[in-house]
Amino acid sequence: MTATETVAAPDDQSRPTVGRRLAVTWQHPVSRDISPVGLLEYDGHHYRFDYIRNAETTPDFVPLLGFPDLHRAYESPHLFPLFAQRVMDPRRPDHARYVRRLGLPADATPWEQMSRSGGGRQGDVLQLFPEPQVQADGRVACDFLVHGIRHVPDRPLVLEGRERIVDVANLETHLAALRHGDPLQLVREPQNPANAQAVMAVTAGGFPLGWVPNLLLDDLYEFCGGEPETADVVVQQVNGPDAPSHLRLLARLTTESSSGYQPFTGASWEKLAESLS
Repeated sequence: MTATETVAAPDDQSRPTVGRRLAVTWQHPVSRDISPVGLLEYDGHHYRFDYIRNAETTPDFVPLLGFPDLHRAYESPHLFPLFAQRVMDPRRPDHARYVRRLGLPADATPWEQMSRSGGGRQGDVLQLFPEPQVQADGRVACDFLVHGIRHVPDRPLVLEGRERIVDVANLETHLAALRHGDPLQLVREPQNPANAQAVMAVTAGGFPLGWVPNLLLDDLYEFCGGEPETADVVVQQVNGPDAPSHLRLLARLTTESSSGYQPFTGASWEKLAESLS
């Protein structure tokens, strides 16, 4: 694969199945802890934003720009400015390349863009995370961008009791060899200095590529019954080294879910506006 080549899903598979809810997360500027603070919803016609109970207990969190009241539900037929600025304008000359790197069709909607990209910007403290989808057969499906690819060579990795040292050239070689549909594996990294629950995405041969997003970990452990290695993961999209590091690799996870699993539920996810009614 050349420096600019993209390996994408076939055209008939590129339109994603997108949920109606995105978790809005906030990263503490000092501790770097990431916490869900709200829910952004879209029913195909109207947008709604709510703060959730977790926002009240997140240290140092203050209301977001344009949403000053924690206990109010915000609704609009248009995407709120705070989130609209996280979607690339289709008039930009690099729009087609951007959505292609996300594994999306050229006519991708703003909601599809945010669901796939996470809506993050350089130096930003906000990120959006799509709701895992519970399918009719009870399986759970979720697309995710593999995190931290550029940090894989930073330190020795201990995976399954074996130390791995990865250099940049070898990492690029393995990324370049990936194709749409290739199987990946999930492996726990209990000695991760930042998160003992960390899970890495590795090739079928065990070469480490990056990490499952931290916000997905609690759900991953829940719907995999504490065994993330049992999940089925495949390459959905891989981009060349000219792409931003956070867009290098998109994966699709599917797995049998534990009985009764529902994403974004529990006391910490309660909408504050509804708690007053």
